[in-house]
Amino acid sequence: MKRRDLLETWVAAAAAAALPAAANSTVALMHRAQADLRRLQAHLHFLADPLLEGRETGTRGYDLAAAYVASQFAQLGLKPMGDAGSYALPVPLRTSRLAATAPSLDLCRGETCERLAWLDEFSTRPDLSVLHSDVKAPLVFAGYGITAPRFGLDDYAGLDVKGRIAVVLSGRPPQMPSTEGAHFGNGRTKAELAARHGAVGVITLATPRSEIVAPFHLNRQFADNVAMDWQTPDGRGGSDIPGLRAAATVSVQAAPKLLAALGRDYATLVSDAEAGRPLPRGDLGLVARLVRHSVHGQARSHNIAGLIEGRHPRLKDEVVVLSAHLDHLGKKGDTIYPGAMDNALGIATLLEVFRLLAHGAAPDRSVLVVALTAEEKNYLGSAYFARNPPVSAARLVANVNIDMPILLHDFKDVVALGAEHSTLGDAVARAAADLGLGVAPDPQPEQSRFTRSDQYSFVRQGIPAVILGPGGASFDTKEDGNALMRDFRRQRYHQPGDDLGQPFHWAAVQRFAQLQWGLAREIAQQPERPRWLPGDFFGDLYGR
Repeated sequence: MKRRDLLETWVAAAAAAALPAAANSTVALMHRAQADLRRLQAHLHFLADPLLEGRETGTRGYDLAAAYVASQFAQLGLKPMGDAGSYALPVPLRTSRLAATAPSLDLCRGETCERLAWLDEFSTRPDLSVLHSDVKAPLVFAGYGITAPRFGLDDYAGLDVKGRIAVVLSGRPPQMPSTEGAHFGNGRTKAELAARHGAVGVITLATPRSEIVAPFHLNRQFADNVAMDWQTPDGRGGSDIPGLRAAATVSVQAAPKLLAALGRDYATLVSDAEAGRPLPRGDLGLVARLVRHSVHGQARSHNIAGLIEGRHPRLKDEVVVLSAHLDHLGKKGDTIYPGAMDNALGIATLLEVFRLLAHGAAPDRSVLVVALTAEEKNYLGSAYFARNPPVSAARLVANVNIDMPILLHDFKDVVALGAEHSTLGDAVARAAADLGLGVAPDPQPEQSRFTRSDQYSFVRQGIPAVILGPGGASFDTKEDGNALMRDFRRQRYHQPGDDLGQPFHWAAVQRFAQLQWGLAREIAQQPERPRWLPGDFFGDLYGR
């Protein structure tokens, strides 16, 4: 029996066994249900165990994790929302990896050409559309590659990039607000904008600031990764950007080779950009040629979804989505990337929140829980789910996403990315206050976390969303929470060291689950449907 068939059969059987429990659930809701630390630890220890080999999408390790989550849903009596009475929602995927022949990027000025060094000076990803990609076009510098009238920025004003490759700085001006800046600095946002202007490709220049968030040298570590996209019924890639045929990143050290025609050294140019000073833009006098050879395939994975049906005659038709991604990076050779913090802990929290919800009185609104696949593949599982939900899309009213809560200190405040854009902010404040917690601003806006996880797939479909994480303040005055979180990101994020040997702060783990349960109850019980705030940027851009 094929692995995916085994998974679907198993979760269908588990779901069928669980249905009577859902019908007979009559346990009254306590004033404040208590998160069970032993359960949280048990989930975490199983999901981050080397047995699961890092839970990479499309592997046996991921399928084992998915079967585990489905079994927990069945025990809780959640209504199955997958195919054929199961919890499993198939996600059809196309795959691509780079062939043995390394990609090449040549820069030509007249008859003189220079080839950049693969993984030392440039990186690129496999092409998901064609097996052999050979794109040659002139280069045009477009600043950050952002058009944001609300913030007085239009990097494409007066530029002609049709049939050319846009060269852009990584990120966005630091003066932009955290979440709006995350949107405009997002690579996909930039690529879509460049394509709308007629560009055939985008080359992104690394900067000293981007090196803090995503060091260029890590491209070597993940060069052999399999790229994925979700597949439409007619075989197209769900994330395809029509017209865009080339994409690459150039290191800080090699970036000056592209910008010599501007007559300004790279460090000065980046400094001017970050200070909001005008930048020279235009033709760079270079023609670039990017060649890639890829090997294509197909894969299949699953989102795992279950429902607690609401009890209110009207509000039960509105659905709050609680999500967390189940996948991680898998293994490289014999080295396993366990993904304990990212995101075994998030799934453990999700399971405990739903246990508390399922064992209490049913909420007014329905609550849909989903363990998502392929977050580490550019959020494909959530993108597919948000566009193909198991209930009518119009019923989805809010998303609360849990991703990599770095719980290493006794946190006393919470960072709620996205809360300031909708009425979800009020629910966050009430849930936090109930535990004696404050709400703090994003301490690391340069991380652009709002667009780097699954909640953004829901935002792009017009659904208000929020993701919570611990703030830097601690009940223990000897702890520097921000320093501990920065150290994790620098030393263990997406590394084998994100394992069970880390010094988890167990009181914080329990408190975080308690907070997530309180927020879910707040949103599910509030009389008014969650909505974007009047004049909000994301509400105006994506609201429905």
